[in-house]
Amino acid sequence: MLSHEQLETENASLKREVELLRHQLATQPAEPLFQSLLEAAPDGVVIVNARGVIVVVNAQAEAIFGYERESMIGQPIEILIPERVRGVHVAYRSNYTQEPRTRPMGIGSDLLAKRSDGSEFYTEISLSPLKTSEQLLIIAVVRDVTEQKKLAKEHEHRLTQRVSAAEAALLQGARLAAVGQLSASIAHEINNPLYAARNALLLLEEDLPDDLRESPIMQLARDQLTRIAGIIERMRDFYRPMRGEMAPTDLNEIIEETLALAGLHARHNNTVITFTPDPQLPAVVCNADQLRQVFLNLVLNALEAMTAGGTLTVTTEAATSFATIEICDTGTGIPDDIRAHLFEPFFTNKPNGTGLGLPISAHIVTQHGGQIEVDSTVGVGSTFRVVLPYQPS
Repeated sequence: MLSHEQLETENASLKREVELLRHQLATQPAEPLFQSLLEAAPDGVVIVNARGVIVVVNAQAEAIFGYERESMIGQPIEILIPERVRGVHVAYRSNYTQEPRTRPMGIGSDLLAKRSDGSEFYTEISLSPLKTSEQLLIIAVVRDVTEQKKLAKEHEHRLTQRVSAAEAALLQGARLAAVGQLSASIAHEINNPLYAARNALLLLEEDLPDDLRESPIMQLARDQLTRIAGIIERMRDFYRPMRGEMAPTDLNEIIEETLALAGLHARHNNTVITFTPDPQLPAVVCNADQLRQVFLNLVLNALEAMTAGGTLTVTTEAATSFATIEICDTGTGIPDDIRAHLFEPFFTNKPNGTGLGLPISAHIVTQHGGQIEVDSTVGVGSTFRVVLPYQPS
């Protein structure tokens, strides 16, 4: 450790070096041009000597680091570096002066610098050696890249989300295919005994007196067998290959028809329906009947979510190569624990639901090369988004 006298001697030596350099720069014939170029530089410029002492800075460096120029000159370059890495920087600087060369720093990495108020920011620095007749100078060109880093990280986060969504969609598609095969197998096995039971009930009714034939017990038996038949049909639809012709279709027209069908329910429910079609939406090659089933299911679900009335907003939008259909309600919203299972077969929170409406809808959309997305906030409402590809004209 240096003594007090040694520290005084060291400081005096540094001051003499700074004054000597200032004098040299001031007496150089090209000094005005040099100073003009320095101040016109778009980035911060900090020049230090071989001992790491700041000898020249420009206006951009003042703005970046928040120091007055006079308070920077004569100080070690480490004042511009976070304290936790200063020791490493001293060693790095010493190595650099042994083999000075032009090189960048911070590109592709998180290089931090420190302002006068102690705040830190991301930076990129280019180092260049300048050898004069008296000594070695090191020119550091400093650029604040905090905003670029922030935008890059946001972009990376969005890409990660898209990849995660794509992976989830692939997994869900595989799960739906597996469940579809199982559903088809179960439906086939149940279908024959189900129809045998229904036929037996019909034959039995013919021999019953009118009062027994119309009894609540017989009606319950008929209703429940019909319900089972409906569930079996939906299970078979879940894996059944797409039926009908695939043809260019006006989605706006399909949605208008769907909303007309749902209008009666909306009037009883005190719900306002708003449809905003994109007139530039091109025809989409699809099975119109199946997509009509998807939209009707989503619209009816949205109306059921608004038990006390509300607003149903449906929009279509044309992007570069895909169509987006959004169905937004102002209903109760969907809790996160339920939303995570919405498209799982047989999952339902409705008393009389089968848990097949949304999975079948998702399956149909997937067969068309698209996907269904959902955003929801409890107490605010939900938005179901159907994305379907099309060939740009």
